[in-house]
Amino acid sequence: MMATLSGGDDSRSDSSISTAGTRMKELLFTGEPADADRASAIRRELGEWLDIVGVDPDRAYDVVLATYEAIANSVEHAYRDHADRGTLDIRVLWVADGRIDVKVVDRGDWASHNSDPNRGRGVPLMRALADSAAVTSDQNGTTVHMIWDAIRST
Repeated sequence: MMATLSGGDDSRSDSSISTAGTRMKELLFTGEPADADRASAIRRELGEWLDIVGVDPDRAYDVVLATYEAIANSVEHAYRDHADRGTLDIRVLWVADGRIDVKVVDRGDWASHNSDPNRGRGVPLMRALADSAAVTSDQNGTTVHMIWDAIRST
């Protein structure tokens, strides 16, 4: 099932998936403009979606903050030397056992032109908030992939 979340925005969809009896929900943002205004809006929409899905508020905060940081890094670094701002794709997968898998993909080059010692905290922040976080870049762009493991019962 594919359903647009609101207002006819073709770049965002919410779907429910069942694979081998495992319930999952997926939130997709495709072809999003890589700009600060849209990054802030995605942050709000992601937080609302995680609340609707029923993610624990503390975990949701970590997911939203780390995802926003990945988006902000793409906005700042991926298209810095390009005439247009480029686009981003964001996929958030929630599995009923509590696992959350996030990918933020751009098609830029993540050029770092800043030697300010007070900068460069975004990737370490993402790694601290997620159970697993990796940044991979090639000639086609950069992917940030973050995973929050299943919630363990005590």
